[in-house]
Amino acid sequence: MRRYKFLHKEEVYEALNRVRDALLAAKDGSDVEEIMKGTLTFDERMKIGRRILIAEYLLEGASFHEIAKKLKVGNTTILLVSKNLEDYRKCFELIKSRSKKVTNEYKSKAYIKIGGPLKVYKTKEYTGFKRKDVKR
Repeated sequence: MRRYKFLHKEEVYEALNRVRDALLAAKDGSDVEEIMKGTLTFDERMKIGRRILIAEYLLEGASFHEIAKKLKVGNTTILLVSKNLEDYRKCFELIKSRSKKVTNEYKSKAYIKIGGPLKVYKTKEYTGFKRKDVKR
């Protein structure tokens, strides 16, 4: 926050409201992808993704050392995510539950089993349904 000390309170709220509006504008994964690519650099997207991964590992009970070694991140980043996990636990619960819902819908629609009633091992055929096609 100290980097943005020169901004007035209204300007800060306006900028944060624009972020919120951008996130709420997405109807499906394609919209989310378009918004992310248009507003965030690759580095910013990776930082957000890695913080979510760190939170998931912390929730699974992984140690700081294991996470640092696996994701090649510093202890400071892990500590920040750990603190955010304590302060904003609902955030990570929402991410996890939504991710689970998207994964389940994707798995149920991405492939169909084909073959007659006598065929024991049905053949899976890709339907063309992608993760980003899941309605939000």
